[in-house]
Amino acid sequence: MTFIIILGAAAAIYIAMLMFRLAAVALTLYAGIGASIFLAGRDFGYPASIAAGLLVGALILFAGRSLCAALPPFYRTIVVAIFAGPAGFAGYQAAKGLAGLAIGEGITLEALGLAGALAAAVAAWRGLRTAERNPTCDGALGTA
Repeated sequence: MTFIIILGAAAAIYIAMLMFRLAAVALTLYAGIGASIFLAGRDFGYPASIAAGLLVGALILFAGRSLCAALPPFYRTIVVAIFAGPAGFAGYQAAKGLAGLAIGEGITLEALGLAGALAAAVAAWRGLRTAERNPTCDGALGTA
């Protein structure tokens, strides 16, 4: 029984880490899903709309990393802030949803949501800031 509790706790921590890593690429995810839904609604078929959504998401992530590698610091900060905004929103929703499973409404729940927003925004910021140290953008889809 103890082993199952430990395994469950490890799985919960891993899922939370995965959620915040995915929140760091929220802008590309939103754009890809939006493109997929738009094309699926126009009778392009599911395989084509899914492929187009994946392509749009990858292109936006690659464009953001390339811009971070090529632009001067002021404009780089603007690009990174564009990516960090949706990441912060997704992190807020994820943290508030997870904390809402354990505690009721109140200031503590909002504080945990804001902490999650900050963590996801910083993860997105850090993920794009690595592009300036790695101008070739190797592994652009692998790090967040």
